[in-house]
Amino acid sequence: MAEDSVEHLSLRGANDATEQQWQEAVAAVLRKSGRLGEDDDASLAPAKLTKQTTDGIAIAPLAGTDVAQSLAGGPAGADAVRGRPQPQREPGDVPTWDLRVHVVDANDSATAELEGGASSVWVTTRPGAVADLRKALEGVLLDVAPVVLDSADPLADGATLVELAGGKLNEASNLGIDPTGERLLTGSASDVDLAAAATLATENGIRAFVIDASIVHDAGAGEVLELAYAAAAGVDLLRRLDEAGVAVSDAARLLEFRLAATDQQFTTIAKLRAARAIWARICQVLDVDDDVQRQHVVTSGRMMTQFDPFTNLLRTTIATFAAAVGGADAITVQAYDAALGTTDEFGRRMSRNVSNLLVHEAHIGQVTDPAGGAGSMEQLTDDLARAAWAKFTEIEQAGLDSFVDGQLVDELEQAIARRTEAIARRKQAITGVSEFPQTDEQLLDRAPAYSRFNAGGLIKPVHDADGFERLRHNPADKPVFLWPIGSLAASTARQSFAANLLAAGGVPVVTGTAGGGFEAIKAQYDESGSPVVCLVGSDSGYRDEGAALVEQLRAAGVPRVIVAGKPVAELDGVVDDHMAVGQNVLEFLDRTRSALEENR
Repeated sequence: MAEDSVEHLSLRGANDATEQQWQEAVAAVLRKSGRLGEDDDASLAPAKLTKQTTDGIAIAPLAGTDVAQSLAGGPAGADAVRGRPQPQREPGDVPTWDLRVHVVDANDSATAELEGGASSVWVTTRPGAVADLRKALEGVLLDVAPVVLDSADPLADGATLVELAGGKLNEASNLGIDPTGERLLTGSASDVDLAAAATLATENGIRAFVIDASIVHDAGAGEVLELAYAAAAGVDLLRRLDEAGVAVSDAARLLEFRLAATDQQFTTIAKLRAARAIWARICQVLDVDDDVQRQHVVTSGRMMTQFDPFTNLLRTTIATFAAAVGGADAITVQAYDAALGTTDEFGRRMSRNVSNLLVHEAHIGQVTDPAGGAGSMEQLTDDLARAAWAKFTEIEQAGLDSFVDGQLVDELEQAIARRTEAIARRKQAITGVSEFPQTDEQLLDRAPAYSRFNAGGLIKPVHDADGFERLRHNPADKPVFLWPIGSLAASTARQSFAANLLAAGGVPVVTGTAGGGFEAIKAQYDESGSPVVCLVGSDSGYRDEGAALVEQLRAAGVPRVIVAGKPVAELDGVVDDHMAVGQNVLEFLDRTRSALEENR
C-alpha cells in the first residue's frame, strides 16, 4: 500500500501544536471580532471562550491530556466512572443501550413499543395512568424485556409481575420503589416494607429500588444539586435497608439511579460520569465491591417546549447522544410533544427512532466512555463531582428528611432564578422560543397527559421556556412599528433582531418601508395602529438622524419610542427604552407590552 494513501494520512502537522499556538490562533480571531484588545495578551483568550453552568461550574474550551492524567488518581479517575465495559458480542451484533419506553396511558401497548424497537418498558400504574398491569404487559416476553415499575403499590404489582413471568423475569427488571421520591411527589412517606421488597427482588433475580433524581431536575435543580440529591437519597436508602436487615453489599445491587439528560451535552456527559464517581467513592467507603452505578437516563422534561415542538426532536437527540456518550445503561426519550399533553403513535415512534438511529446509523454505542481522556471533559467531571460531593456532605449533616422538608425548596428556587436570568438574557438560548420563534404559530392540540407530580407534593415541575411561553400564550393586541433609518441594507440587521425578539414575547410587528421619507413612513405607522415605534438602523444612522427623528416623532404624537441596539450617545436619554444583546429580554418585553396595553 502506498505511503501517501488515506490510511497513512496524519491528522497532525509536521509538529504537535502547543497550547500557546492555540491561544495565539484564538486570540487573532477574538481581536478581529473586538472581544479581545489588540494589546491584550493571548493567554487571556481561553477565558473569553470559557462557559459556565448555571451552578457556576466552568466549562473550559480546551484542556490537554496532561489535565486528564493529573486527575487519573482521584475519585473522578476511577474505573467505575467509565461505566460498564462492553460485553462479549457475536460478529454482527450492534452495541447498544437499553432503549426504555415509558408506558403511562392505558391505551398504549407495551408490545407494540417493543416490536417498534424498544428493549424494555417502564410502566406507571397510578391513578390517571395504567390501570391494569396485566393488560399493559399482555404479550410481553418478560424473560427477554425488562420491566421497571412505578407503582402506588409496588409489592402487589411486583407479585403480579412475577406471576405473569412464571418466575422468569429479565434481571434488569425493577420494582421501582423510591421512598424519598414518593415523598417529594405526593407529600406522603412511603409505607412499603423495604425488607419484603428486597426479598421479593432477590428471590427473582431483579432489582427493587430506584433513586429518581430526575424529579428534582424537573423541579428546577442544576447538575450539582441533582447529583448531591441522588447520592444522599441512595445512602439514605442503604441505611434504611441496613436497619431492615439487608446487608449493604446486597442492597447496593438492588439499586438503579434515574438521572436527566438535557441538550447541554457537555454537562450531561460529565454529570453522568460524575454520578458514577460519587457512587464509586460511597461504595469504597462502605466496602461494596459492585461500585459501578446503574443509570437509567431520561431526556429532560424541563427543557421541552410547547411552541415549535418539533424542535424538541433536536433537543432530545442531543440529550440522548450525551446520555449514551456519558455511559447510560438505559435511556428513555420523551416524545417531542410531551409538554403539550398525550402524544400519538407518531410521537412514540419518533422517540424510539432517536435511539435507534444513534445506535444503528451513528454507532454511538460502539465505544465505552468516548469522552474519557479528554482534558476538558475530565476536568468538568471532576469539578462537578467535587461540587456535588460538598453539597452531598451538607445534606448528610442536615439529614435528608430535614433537607427535603426545608432547604431543598429554597435551593430549587435559587437554581430556577439563576437559570431564568440566563434564559432571559438569552445566554442560554431556547430555539423556537427565545430565539427564532415562529410567528402566528398554531399550537398542536393534545389531550392532557399524566403528570407524576401531585398537587400535594413537596415540589412542582417547571419548564425552562415558562417565561417566554407565558407571553406567547397571551399575545399582544397591538404591534410595535419598526421605523427603518437609512437604506434597506443599513436597517435589515437590526430590523431582523427586533422582529425576532418581539415575536419571542408574543408581540407582532409592522415594518415601515426603508428609504421612504418621514411622511410616507408616518402614514404606514398611522395605519398600523401601534403606540410604540422602534427605531431600526445602524449606529452611524442613529448618530446622524436619530435625535432629530425622535423629536419629529414626539411632535407627531408618538407616545413611546424605543431603539434596537444600545443607544448611541446622541440617543441616550432621548428614547424611552432599548433592546440589546445581553439585557434581560423578559423585563424589556413586559415593559413594552405594558406600554402597548396602556396606549390602546
